[in-house]
Amino acid sequence: MVTTVYIVRHCESTGNVEHRFQGRFDAPITPKGEKQLELLSLRFRNVHLDAIFSSPLERARLTAQAVNRFHDLPIQLVDDLLELDVGEMENLHLDEIGGKFPLVAKNWDETPDLCEFPGGETMAQAYERVNAALDDIIAKNPGKTILLATHGGVIRNIDARVRAGSVRGMRGGAVFGNTGVSILEAGEDGTLSWRRVNDLSHLPEELRRSPTKYQFHTEASGEVL
Repeated sequence: MVTTVYIVRHCESTGNVEHRFQGRFDAPITPKGEKQLELLSLRFRNVHLDAIFSSPLERARLTAQAVNRFHDLPIQLVDDLLELDVGEMENLHLDEIGGKFPLVAKNWDETPDLCEFPGGETMAQAYERVNAALDDIIAKNPGKTILLATHGGVIRNIDARVRAGSVRGMRGGAVFGNTGVSILEAGEDGTLSWRRVNDLSHLPEELRRSPTKYQFHTEASGEVL
C-alpha cells in the first residue's frame, strides 16, 4: 500500500522579492503570488486528495486554501511544518547575513547540515522535526493521497532524507520554486521515493521564480526561505 504525498512550496511572498531571510516571519504574499495560486488551484482541480496539511504561516495557508478550492477539505495546521527557526537572522536582508553571521553564512553555502541558527534551531534539529512530522502524517493516512503546503527549508530537509537518508543530504540537494509541486511516494516498509520534484508546469515563465539556492558569499540570487 503506497501513500502518495504531494508537497507544495508556498507562493511568492514579499520577503522573497525583497531578498529577505524570512524564516518564520509571517510576510504577506505578492500580487504575483496571488496569480500563482490561481493557477495552482486549477492544477489540482481534478486531482483526488484525501487530506490537506499546512504550515500555519500565511504564505503556506493561502497556498493550501488555493489547492482546496475545488475539494472542500478541512485544512489541518501542523506546527512542525513551519519554516526553519532562524532566530536572530529572521527577516534580515540577505546581504546582511554574511557580515553579521559569517560562520552560519559559510555553513549555509558549503555545509548546510552544520548550520546552527543563533537564537533558533540547528539544521539537525529541523531535520528531525520535519521528518518526524512527515512520518506521523503518513502513519495516520496509510494508502491515501495527501498534500502538504509548506516551505523551502522544510522540503529541502525531506529531500535530504529521500536522497541521502540523513541531514547531510542537504549538501548539493534540490531547491524548490514558489508553488513548485513535488510528489513523494511512501511504501509500507517506510521507503520514500520522489515521483516528481519541483514541477512548475502550471506556471508560465513570467510567474516562475528561479529555484537557484542563494549563496551568501557569491553574487547568486534565487531561493529565499
